[in-house]
Amino acid sequence: MDKIIALTHQQRTAILRQLTVEQVKALSEFTRYAMLSRFHTRHYLSQTDWEFQGMVVDPWYQRSHDHSGENLYCDCGRRLKNQFILRSRTTGRQLSLGISHFQQHASIPAKVTREIQSGINEINLYMDSILLAYRAGQRFPQTMFQFVLDHQGFKNHEGTVLYQRCNLFSQVDLPLHRRDYEELKGLSARLKNGRQHRLTKEEINQLRAELATDWRQIDQQITMFNYLLRQNTISSQDIHRIKSNSVNYALQRRKTRFFIQNYKQMLTLTLTKARNQLTIKLRQLSFYLQVCQELPTAKIQCEQAKQVMIAHKTPTPDSHFYGIKEAKSLLKK
Repeated sequence: MDKIIALTHQQRTAILRQLTVEQVKALSEFTRYAMLSRFHTRHYLSQTDWEFQGMVVDPWYQRSHDHSGENLYCDCGRRLKNQFILRSRTTGRQLSLGISHFQQHASIPAKVTREIQSGINEINLYMDSILLAYRAGQRFPQTMFQFVLDHQGFKNHEGTVLYQRCNLFSQVDLPLHRRDYEELKGLSARLKNGRQHRLTKEEINQLRAELATDWRQIDQQITMFNYLLRQNTISSQDIHRIKSNSVNYALQRRKTRFFIQNYKQMLTLTLTKARNQLTIKLRQLSFYLQVCQELPTAKIQCEQAKQVMIAHKTPTPDSHFYGIKEAKSLLKK
C-alpha cells in the first residue's frame, strides 16, 4: 500500500511556484474533474433543495494576488480556491459558495458538508503525490504513452479517466500518480506481449457511463457560460439565440441532426453513438469558448474549457461561423 504524504501549505506553495503556467492549469483541471466526478456519482445534494450546477477552481489561489488571472469569491465576499455553483430547485436562486458556507447560506446539513470536504481532502492528497513526484525529478512517461497510442491501446477506451489525464499531463510534462502510471505500464506490457483485450459487457457499460459523465460535466460548463452571459445583461431572447447557434455550430457538416438533451440518454446509446454525442458536445463547448474568450468575467471558465479540450484531444479553432460572430456582437451591445 502506498504511503500517503500530505504536504504543508508552505511545501505545496513552494513546489507550485516551480511549475509553469500551463502545468498549474492542468493540475487545476485535474482537481475540478475529480471533484465533479464525486458530485455526479455520490449525489451529495439529493436530499436537499439545492442542485449542483458546476464548479470553478482558481489555479492561482496559492499565489494570492500575485498573478494575472481572476480571483474567485464566495457570495459573502471571501476569496475561494474552489467555488461551487448551486441552484435552488424551488426558487431558481443561484449561489456561488465555498464549502465552508454550505450550511450557513444554503442550509445544507453539516454531515453532507463534511462528506464533500472529505472528498476534497482525498483529491488534495492525490495532487500532493503528483507534486512530490515532480519535486523528485519525475516527469510524464511520454515514450510509454506514445507506444500505447501507436499500438491503439486506448481504442474503445477513449472515455476513460486515464486516457484524458494522460492527454492532459503529456502536454505539460507532469508525472502521473503511481496508480495511473502502473495502469499505463500494464497496458503497455500487454501490447508488447501481443495481447489485444476484447471488451466485456461490463466494460462496455462502464465506458458508456464514463462518456455520459463527461457529457454531463461539459453540459454544466456550458450552463456556466450561459449564466455568465445572463450576468452580462444579455436578454433571454438573445440567450436563446446564442444557444440555438451553439447547437447549429456543434452539428456543422454532420449528416444527422441527432442531439441529445440529457446525459441519461447517453446510457441508452451504442458506444459509437455515445462517442459521437460527446464529440458534438465538445464542439458546442468550443462555440462558447470562442464567444466568451474576451469576456473578462469568463477568464477562468475559458481556461478550464481549454483544458477540457486538451484532455479530449479536441482542437480549439478560430471559426468564422456566423453564429459566433452574431454572439460576439450581442456581447458588445
